[in-house]
Amino acid sequence: MSAQRVIKARFILQRDEFAKAKKLALRNVPRRIKWAVWGQFGLLVALFLAAVAYRPNGKLETPSLIILVIVWLVFVTGSVAQRGLESLQFARMQDKEIWYEFDENGFRSGMPNSESRVDWAGLTARIETDKLFVLLSGIHFYTIPTRSIAAEEIASLLQLLAEKIPNRSR
Repeated sequence: MSAQRVIKARFILQRDEFAKAKKLALRNVPRRIKWAVWGQFGLLVALFLAAVAYRPNGKLETPSLIILVIVWLVFVTGSVAQRGLESLQFARMQDKEIWYEFDENGFRSGMPNSESRVDWAGLTARIETDKLFVLLSGIHFYTIPTRSIAAEEIASLLQLLAEKIPNRSR
């Protein structure tokens, strides 16, 4: 790809594309974060088991019930919070045209009232599926549907991404 060539993409991101990209990005969080999540989950399970096992006089006592309710609330509120956060993240992009311009140095992206530039060195990984390119940078991820790129430019973009960013397919 020549240094002058720019690959462009314009699209309105669909909610299902965002949700899929977010799931892919979350699979690629750093190991320390994964271990912390598993540790927290393990502590909640241990607390749950302790609450179930605590049966003085052979009955489920009030402290056990309180612990069970707290553990249940942690799981439920975590799930609700995750869905709410995803909705808030998507809301700022909903029904807005998003654009990307890729070149040898990185890419520019924007929406109607914002624009940013990311150099290739700022990206940690890429994930490619049949329908999406997901570019990872720390806790941020950039979603580019393949439908938004001209068919004749997809091969050029694939080559550029392969040269510049490590791959984590699917």
